[in-house]
Amino acid sequence: MSSLKQVFSLPVASIILARTIYAVNWFNISSIFYLILDDFRQDVSMLGLVTSGFLIGIGLFQIPAGILSAKYDAKFMIFFGTMLLSISSLLSGLSSELYQIVILRFLVGVGMAFFFGPSVILISKYLGKGSSGLGVGILNSAHSLGGIIGIFGWIIIAEALGWRTSLVISGTLGILSGLFLLYALQIKYYDRTSNLSSHSFKEKVFIFFRFFNLNRENRDQKAKFTINFDDLKSIMLNKHMIYVGLSLLGFQIAWNLVSTFIILFLKVELDIASSIAGLIGGSTMIVNVIFAPFIGRIYDKLTRKNNFNNDILLLLICGIVISANIICLSLLNIYLLIPSILIIGIFISGGFVIPYALARRIALEKLGLPKYEILAVSFVNGLSLLGAFWVPFVFSIVVKSFGYSLAWLFGGTLVLVFIIPIIKLRS
Repeated sequence: MSSLKQVFSLPVASIILARTIYAVNWFNISSIFYLILDDFRQDVSMLGLVTSGFLIGIGLFQIPAGILSAKYDAKFMIFFGTMLLSISSLLSGLSSELYQIVILRFLVGVGMAFFFGPSVILISKYLGKGSSGLGVGILNSAHSLGGIIGIFGWIIIAEALGWRTSLVISGTLGILSGLFLLYALQIKYYDRTSNLSSHSFKEKVFIFFRFFNLNRENRDQKAKFTINFDDLKSIMLNKHMIYVGLSLLGFQIAWNLVSTFIILFLKVELDIASSIAGLIGGSTMIVNVIFAPFIGRIYDKLTRKNNFNNDILLLLICGIVISANIICLSLLNIYLLIPSILIIGIFISGGFVIPYALARRIALEKLGLPKYEILAVSFVNGLSLLGAFWVPFVFSIVVKSFGYSLAWLFGGTLVLVFIIPIIKLRS
């Protein structure tokens, strides 16, 4: 189990910070999109197109990122992903055409794909044995904290300084978090071999940039470990892994629809002021910040080796509650809407903690493939994200054609359809 010292260690802190800024760059685009629409004179369907491009990028590159992380250094991959998503986010603020934003959001998604899988495995290892759920919970909490900042904070920044400047700021913060991540993970390595503080400034700079030499820690690893296509097939064609990916797809649909459209829905449909709409939309993430680590720790305590019944029960409860509350949004009642958003935020914690931890357990316990644990996490994440890419676009078309009421009903039903198959995973 992890100690308090491990939770607050520099490598863990750097991953949490990078994940928080990662989430800012994920969510800020939806909160300021009404300004982008005004600038380019477009309608809500363009938000669906931009979001779909982003989801294709993050979904399509999960498996390549997982394979490269298994073959090479996970620490380098997490740094590469952070820099790619941050630079692409920064350049989005300099776009002169909407299609450029679509392409750059695709690249933001690619960068996030390279960040995610390695971050789950690295934080779990830094926290210690038996902390998979807690590690994913902390990452989810950081993701929601970044979402709060991105949704509520970026409305204020964008309205004060313009949407372009706000994206340049978030991209710059991402670059800085990437450099800190690189530094913190390097310190962890060199503290085991020498006293870094005894080095001169010139030596510290040299040590810092030696991280780019992929052969430094991995020369022996490359000689010993080669990609086995039979093992890859065992991960990607395993029916248990596919059921986990489908359940995660259901939660991904719920999260993407609520986080992407709720502010625009509140502002346009219910005529709520931008700042209040941002606060209400961000409340989903506020409760997620609080509950995700606790649910992760509860999950760690309830798991039993080679038995997934508790996992299935928790996932089903979370899925049914979330689906019901998304359907409640279709009633267009502000007094039901706020409690529904809060409940979604609480139960989405379990929806993201359990599938990622479960995918890792299947790779380790059922398949006996510890080298592919990053690929297992990346595979279910990629399946969920790539499977969900079309949903925001279709949702926006339903909104445009039939209104938000029918669109939320469609979304809530869709969530349940993808979560139910997890029942087949019963031991």
